[in-house]
Amino acid sequence: MNQRIPPRPILPPRRPSTPATPLARAAQCFQQGDAAQAARLCEEIVRKEPADARAWQLLGMARIVGEQFAPATEALQQALALDGRNAQTLCLLGTAYSRLGRGDEAIACFDRALAIDVRQAPVWYDRGNVLHTLGRHAQALESLERALMLAPNFANAWLNRGHVLAHLKQSKEAQASYKEALASYRKAVEADPKSPTAWFALGKALTQVHRLPDALTCYEKAVALDDRNAEAWISYGATLLNLGGIDDALEAFDKAETLNPNAPSLWSHRAMALHKQGGRATEAVAALQKAHALAPHSVSITMELMHMLQNAADWQPLPPLLDAVRDLIRAGEAASPFAMLAHPGLTADDLLKASVRAATQPDDEAVLPTRLDTPATPVGQRRLRIGYLSSDLHQHPVGRLMAGAFGAHDKSRFEIFAFSTNPLHKDQSPLGQRIHGAFDHFIDLHTGGDAQAADLIAWHKIDILVDLNGPTANARPGITARRPAPIQVAYLGHPGTTGMGQMDYILGDRWVTPPGAAAEFSEHIVRLPECFQANDNLREPVGEPPPRAELKLPEQGFVFCCFNNTYKLNAPMFDIWMRVLRQIPGSVLWLVAAEPQAEDNLRAEARARGVDGARLVFAPRAGYDLYMARYRQADLFLDTLPFNAGTTASDALWAGLPVLTQLGHSFAGRMAASLLDAVGLPELIARSAEEYEATALRLATEPGLLAALRERLAANLQTTPLFDTRRFTRHLERAYEMVWTRHVQGLPPAELDVPALDTAVPLSAAAAST
Repeated sequence: MNQRIPPRPILPPRRPSTPATPLARAAQCFQQGDAAQAARLCEEIVRKEPADARAWQLLGMARIVGEQFAPATEALQQALALDGRNAQTLCLLGTAYSRLGRGDEAIACFDRALAIDVRQAPVWYDRGNVLHTLGRHAQALESLERALMLAPNFANAWLNRGHVLAHLKQSKEAQASYKEALASYRKAVEADPKSPTAWFALGKALTQVHRLPDALTCYEKAVALDDRNAEAWISYGATLLNLGGIDDALEAFDKAETLNPNAPSLWSHRAMALHKQGGRATEAVAALQKAHALAPHSVSITMELMHMLQNAADWQPLPPLLDAVRDLIRAGEAASPFAMLAHPGLTADDLLKASVRAATQPDDEAVLPTRLDTPATPVGQRRLRIGYLSSDLHQHPVGRLMAGAFGAHDKSRFEIFAFSTNPLHKDQSPLGQRIHGAFDHFIDLHTGGDAQAADLIAWHKIDILVDLNGPTANARPGITARRPAPIQVAYLGHPGTTGMGQMDYILGDRWVTPPGAAAEFSEHIVRLPECFQANDNLREPVGEPPPRAELKLPEQGFVFCCFNNTYKLNAPMFDIWMRVLRQIPGSVLWLVAAEPQAEDNLRAEARARGVDGARLVFAPRAGYDLYMARYRQADLFLDTLPFNAGTTASDALWAGLPVLTQLGHSFAGRMAASLLDAVGLPELIARSAEEYEATALRLATEPGLLAALRERLAANLQTTPLFDTRRFTRHLERAYEMVWTRHVQGLPPAELDVPALDTAVPLSAAAAST
């Protein structure tokens, strides 16, 4: 956390009651805020009386206030030559040197002043600030603490002590505690509760450890005390946005814009708020373009702009951005792992290296959670404690996929904990209540910070912590970075490596994490035997769809469908789709209506490829039941690459709709292949773009072939592994027991293949057979 350290203000000389002398008049001008006039008066005095040390000192002070630092040093050196043991002159000269970047000379002045009077807290304070700017942070900390010993209510010293502690932790130069930094910021607030700077610094520190409600309170105080601080308004708005207050966040960004319209972070945060508000994609893209123009070398803003243009299907400006992102990543920059998955030009090695660089590190290695001693007992001697960490334990794709597995766990062998970090709401829907009721313990972590959450997980003696988020929205990587459990597993939420060294394992299968792929992951691979993805066979049956005419679909034409998010679409895949449409008269492509701008852009892209834009039909967002029923009016789901359908593919298959995919080179590009293999439709896995296009044409022109596939899919839903929730859960439990057994044996994590259960073994026997 790099924060500006405020200098100590230059205190004016004591004003005499009657300015009877020229020096007294100069002091009065300085006292009244007219440093320039004070300097002019002092210059006249020293011309007439060059031995007046006090006039030289006041001249130097006035020049410092006027930011004339080099002339200030000349005046102060004259004062010091006349009065060599004046501690105030030495301090002022140290201040002038520090403003000129002459830090070592500044320290020498402060040390001379302290040799005259060691009990000067302001001098220790100034000395600490300069040491910090010189990168001598441990010495800076010592100096600031000396100031606080002399003046315990020195608010700025507490504030700057917090800055130094935070920097020490970040630079790993000392085992300084981030908790100490937070405590120091709190002391600053206590010492001066009317300091907006102190409240803002405390808010930034609380944001760093993900204590967002507390941080929001601090930012509210900061802007109430100083409504001219653009950075505080931006942080306030960003926190409101993270907590779901989109409209209030936009108001905060409006205020920040009036104060500093050239802050790149203002425009990037505004873009995210506009995107979340919906229907404002054009404004969101424009905001990010402004941010990018202000900070063209920021990898995070460049990637956000890339992702926003993908969301808007605005492909014309994308090629240079895609190249820029690729070049930044290959030059060693960290990048958002999730946004990279839809980049068509990145290799698995690119994804790994950028993810490792972006991975969260614990903000306080010296104060990790204290794991209460849990006996490393072998499997079967007690219930294993499995913790699921997620912000998505509600009506969310991850919640829908995992609901069945949560309920199918064998509670005689596993004690199941939910650690929910969802900051927005508690889901009272039937699915939300079902998920909540499936756990032995459901614990809400969203109001606490990362350290507090990790301590709580450790206190519950969790054996295996399963992170269902990865680097996705509302993730809390600062929790797993602290290693609150002896074994930590990445699963499901993010289809790829987390890059985090604290994650021991990632769950995959032979498709998404094939043999030989270990070098693509920071985690050790555990391959489930049939499919990596959980599914819930207790979900509601798919209802009857509305008539095609009501859905704006042709009654007789072939309906190709892709309900993947718009950012997964790209020009090369769209080329194939449009060639297929041109060859199948009367056919249409049914897509998700994300934003009006995206619809307009996609229709324009269709026309540019010789296809009437009206042959693209857009389904508006709808409730889950209608969303699922719509699949029954489509003929074939066309998957995307490099980022496959995941939940949408299993939704389409559950509704009886065949999915055609192309096998990619990454976890995200192989998900649909895993699902199709597990449901018994491997012929729908194309190995090349040419095979993908040819298969789409064949299925659209051979009704008997497609009908046979649909019949087989309908039969396989009840007999193949994809939707056999209990069987999947037994495999998942076997994976947990295998990694735990290695831990009990004192063996390090390793790549593992989970053997499949005998299909003839009944559920009760399978539960006891691992």
